Amino acid sequence: MLWVSPIYRFRIPKGDNDEDGELLHEIVFDVTGSAPPHDYITDNMRKVFDRILDSEEIGKGIKSVLDFGAGKLKNAPYFLEKGKKVCAVEFEELSKKSDNAKKNLKICRGYKGLFEDLIFPCPFIEHKGKYDLAVLINVLPVMPVFAERLMVLQLLYQKIKNDKYLLWYAQKEGSYKSRRLKGSFNCGDGIWMGDKKKFKTFYKYHSHKEVDEMMGLCGFELVKKFSVPGNDARLYKKTHYDLLDEILTFEKIRKNIPKDESIGDPENVSPKTVKRTSEISEVLPNPLELQIESLYMNVLELFQAGRAPYHYHRLASQIISKVFKGSLKNMKIEQSQDGGIKRIDTVFSNCAEKGFFRRLADIHDVKCPYIVVEAKDYALDPGNKEFDQLAGRLNDNVGKFGILVCRSIKNEETARKRCESYLSDRKYIIFLTDDNLFELLELSMDENAASEIDDFMDEKLRKLVFREAS
Repeated sequence: MLWVSPIYRFRIPKGDNDEDGELLHEIVFDVTGSAPPHDYITDNMRKVFDRILDSEEIGKGIKSVLDFGAGKLKNAPYFLEKGKKVCAVEFEELSKKSDNAKKNLKICRGYKGLFEDLIFPCPFIEHKGKYDLAVLINVLPVMPVFAERLMVLQLLYQKIKNDKYLLWYAQKEGSYKSRRLKGSFNCGDGIWMGDKKKFKTFYKYHSHKEVDEMMGLCGFELVKKFSVPGNDARLYKKTHYDLLDEILTFEKIRKNIPKDESIGDPENVSPKTVKRTSEISEVLPNPLELQIESLYMNVLELFQAGRAPYHYHRLASQIISKVFKGSLKNMKIEQSQDGGIKRIDTVFSNCAEKGFFRRLADIHDVKCPYIVVEAKDYALDPGNKEFDQLAGRLNDNVGKFGILVCRSIKNEETARKRCESYLSDRKYIIFLTDDNLFELLELSMDENAASEIDDFMDEKLRKLVFREAS
């Protein structure tokens, strides 16, 4: 595991017809089995590459390309033909067992001075190269460990030059959706594939929101979307805000997903069923400690008040986006207002069809097409200035509901009275502290806790409109 080998071994709950939860399935993945059979780039993929390189703003600055998870090296010849320096990273096993990979590797090696010889994932961690563009072509969706997907993005953040680019290109869910909905092939946050193969492959479709969330956590922001039939293609730019720096490590992954030598190579195409004992336990690809909500909490705990205001602003915005997925969308960091005179920390579009943000408009008659968020990384309580700033962002066009996020509030009664002072203008402001964010993240770890999250927010609003004493 962890890029030394393409083989991943897990022991997960069997699920079906196992009321006592005593049965486990052993599933062994070979991630190189996900490489497509063809040895050429598709016309649609070529068009995306062309648009990037032909862009006046982006393309002229791209001199070097990193192809991480290069598969059978079908992408590298394209960039080499364009005169770009290319580094390709892939498991050695694939380059040896695939005739297409061998053929493309020979072609690439013909571009002396431009092609860095094939590098394998584990040694690449220490590689010192820096690149203008990194491409991820159907890479992360076939990786069974969610935390490792984030580690890839963390690694690419280090390897991409400042203000340069990362391309996400991945197949849409398509026919895999019906398999996922059956619920019989679940493994971690995705599904296992390969009914007729002993070694399975993994697939996880990432929605646009999920991709943007992972990228935002790891220091990338969306700059361009491409329309590609059957695929998602999104170009991201490196920012100065890697929120997971020093939070997620290989050591942390190893600790929470231990290597279990007792899980042997599969002997049959059906996953082996074993009974849970004191010596036979689960080996999960997405344990609680490595789930994204837990990582958010780790980052929030690490940030000291007043030390990283820009990072805290982005972290708080990401958490709100995560907790209220399905209700809030189109997160915009640093939204300009009034011709650029003002700047709002974060704005969300209210897309709620049910729940708190829907009731806010329909029942409470609060104008809220957009939800305005201001985040304050202060060691002390926010004062009148901070509340007035948020209130000044609210109007009939933007909406009249705002959230002030801050590290802590020692005098809640004073803070609530400040919020109450804007009610005469029908402006509704609530505040969320770090403790509130922790509570919301814990609730969001349960997929069925939407009503509890709504109740949490309703209680905040209730205290405001009823002017309850602390």
